[in-house]
Amino acid sequence: MEPVQDPTKLVQFDGQLLDAEQPVLLASLPGVLRGEGIFETFVVHDGVPSPFLEQHDKRLAHSAKLTGFDVAVGRLQQSFADFQPLVQEGNWRVRLTVLRGLEEQQHFLWTAGAEPAPRRDAIVQVSDFRLDPQNPIAGAKTISRVDLQVARSKAQTAGAFEAIMCTTEGDLAEGTSSNIFLWLEDGLHTPPLDRGILGGVTRQSVIEACFAAKIPVFERKLELEDLDTAVEVYITNAVIGLVPVAKIVGRPTSLPGADGQHLRMLLAAYRDYLAAMSRTPTA
Repeated sequence: MEPVQDPTKLVQFDGQLLDAEQPVLLASLPGVLRGEGIFETFVVHDGVPSPFLEQHDKRLAHSAKLTGFDVAVGRLQQSFADFQPLVQEGNWRVRLTVLRGLEEQQHFLWTAGAEPAPRRDAIVQVSDFRLDPQNPIAGAKTISRVDLQVARSKAQTAGAFEAIMCTTEGDLAEGTSSNIFLWLEDGLHTPPLDRGILGGVTRQSVIEACFAAKIPVFERKLELEDLDTAVEVYITNAVIGLVPVAKIVGRPTSLPGADGQHLRMLLAAYRDYLAAMSRTPTA
């Protein structure tokens, strides 16, 4: 089983700093009772947020549009400016949750805890849970995650870190909190957005890093059987970055994990891309 994540250290609710160990939310909020909420998570190092803060901002606005929230582009960055002074020292995993309140109110909940230690590699399991590409809110990052949590819990019981899901049509989709990449014979492959997956910020960054480094990368429909012919497999998200898969529970695939020869090339390209993004002035 995975160790329990470091608990939340900071809580700011609608601009007010609160005790992280005390109750914060009304039980009557739709965001509590019905799971009506959207969120974004990213890392902050000594007060400096991810260079992809603008992309997280845009995705929050996209999630809002799909789910009926009133959150325009720029709102995340504006709200973070009030929270940023609280995370000036240390490495943080920061999350903004926008919750549906009473009478169409919206509440902005910032939370932060210690950034988890870097992962050398990961074990995954293919889940029996399925994603529907025709779901009208596919691609929204919501707090309504009971199915994903159950899928991941089952995978962790089997000794895995993450559960990988397929679509209702049987092709590969994504993890419960990650996107997936496969290195096949001709290059790097990942499922396209029209398969109902979340448009991961790190996923897109890896794709753009490959373009910049002239590494062949393809967004295409991937079948479950492609896992068995993949040379290397990786999962990505905004907190763990790009992590190689060392084993797929229940499948005969032999994977090199952190010793993959293509991994070094991908990580170098990704580091170069991150460095270039960090040097790019913001508007």
